[in-house]
Amino acid sequence: MSNDVNLFTPLVDSLVDSGKIALKHIKKILGLNILDFNKLFEEIELYNKSKEKPKLYDIENKEYYKKYIFECPIGITDEDFKKNSYKIAIFIGADVNSIRIEQDKYYINIRVIIKRPTGEYDPLTMKRKDFKIPLGYSLDTMEMVYWDVIKASNTHCYIAGSSGGGKSVKLRLILSHLVNSKSKRDIEFSIINTKRVDLKDFKDCKHTINYMSGIEGVEEFLEAELDEMERRYILIDKNNCDDLTEFREKVYKIPYRLIVIEEISSYKNNKEYQRAIELIASQGRGAGMILLLVTQLPSHEIMPNTIKCNINTTIGLMTKDSIRSEIIAGPDAGLEKLKGNGHAKLFDRAHDGEEYQGLNISKEIMKEIIKANAKQNKRAIDAGTSITPGDNKNIEK
Repeated sequence: MSNDVNLFTPLVDSLVDSGKIALKHIKKILGLNILDFNKLFEEIELYNKSKEKPKLYDIENKEYYKKYIFECPIGITDEDFKKNSYKIAIFIGADVNSIRIEQDKYYINIRVIIKRPTGEYDPLTMKRKDFKIPLGYSLDTMEMVYWDVIKASNTHCYIAGSSGGGKSVKLRLILSHLVNSKSKRDIEFSIINTKRVDLKDFKDCKHTINYMSGIEGVEEFLEAELDEMERRYILIDKNNCDDLTEFREKVYKIPYRLIVIEEISSYKNNKEYQRAIELIASQGRGAGMILLLVTQLPSHEIMPNTIKCNINTTIGLMTKDSIRSEIIAGPDAGLEKLKGNGHAKLFDRAHDGEEYQGLNISKEIMKEIIKANAKQNKRAIDAGTSITPGDNKNIEK
């Protein structure tokens, strides 16, 4: 019997060695080469006081990213990984700008972006029944990032960033999506096209009830918006409702109104303008009057704190430096670090500076959406006019 054992021992040993070699190659193919990670952590001194190093727990392969999941000993945090992000990126074979490091309880995740979703707005697949506007794909999760226009905690928005950063595209996307997804009975536009160029196609859009270009007459324009806000509050109060959303549910559908001002820096010394914007910012939410402001830099002279503190959503684009970034979105906003074309950060109740790849919408697609909107059923369009019974200038106070 012992001879038989001795006879098979070399064969068994050979199979074991072959299995080890095969397992080693499989791990290498899958990225589970633990010994290499151990060597890396040893070289960059990523371990705790007891010399314990993170251990590769699992790897997830997704369509847009690959995620390395590490089980970490006590004393190791995501900050230790972030300090060595450049060396880790080189080891993995990735661009340092394509990796994201995050802590998930006892695990540290290194997410490596391998490709990005298509960044074009599709009028068919991206059309929605709610008031959420698709802005782009999160660079962390690769899921769509939305601005919920009518959500109370997100009410009012300003878009800011350096010239050429994509403000006009963001504005075009928001308005086009609303035209594409919502009827005029749901939302309408009051547009101040300060630069006279980018928003001119929306002048004849069925959703646009008030429109002006240039800077002359802005006082009268905004005074009419304040009158409309007052009329709405009278209606809401008479029908024992708390806000326009409740009024729409219980009485009839007065449309939300998006007040768009393309370049607010043109009015920095205009006290009447600032008084009107301050009133709409502080009181407009309940009446469904929503501000969408655009500027390169919302400095104190352009957007006083009495206005800024009442705007709950910020879309921040690339800036020249950290000083401008802080003015737009606060300390450590990091807008000066945005690199990719169309990249932005969203700051609202649900997103604390989430970086995303912005959707692009061409002028051709925008014009097709506006053209298609003009051909919609006339009865559906007429149902959303601002002279719905009770909502007009002849209302009794």
